Amino acid sequence: MQILKLLGVALILSAGGFAAVCMIRYERRRISVLDGWIDLIFYIRTQIDCYLMPIGEILAVADPNLLHSVLCNSPRPDLTALYHTSQFYLDNESRRLICSLIRELGTSYREEQLRRCDYYMSVLRRIRDKRQEELPARLRVTAALCLTAAAAAAILLW
Repeated sequence: MQILKLLGVALILSAGGFAAVCMIRYERRRISVLDGWIDLIFYIRTQIDCYLMPIGEILAVADPNLLHSVLCNSPRPDLTALYHTSQFYLDNESRRLICSLIRELGTSYREEQLRRCDYYMSVLRRIRDKRQEELPARLRVTAALCLTAAAAAAILLW
């Protein structure tokens, strides 16, 4: 009977460890998706500045790795699809900013679109820098909560 209890405790603790690993990957992925959006906006800005291409054509000729950085695997992506695939990893402020960018791109003159891209890149960079600064503390807290919850469950079920 003791062996089964020890096996159960080991199983609960390993589930807590797995949950901690998953949450750490999620926190890191949040920053990489934000980086992907910043890179995508920079790419769109460059294409508008140099070639004055419509957004659909810009995304059609974009590097697949760039689109993959915002979690898109669609053969014909658009900004709305990109947003929907990556919104799980974005916080409320980032979601709001990206939605505003999607609504505003392609509706004004070239200079205005370039200013909008610059504005959204700078604000998203500030959010990203803040997230990067908070990352070590968030990782420690997340791992500690997962492991502590697993240890508490193991103790309660003993």
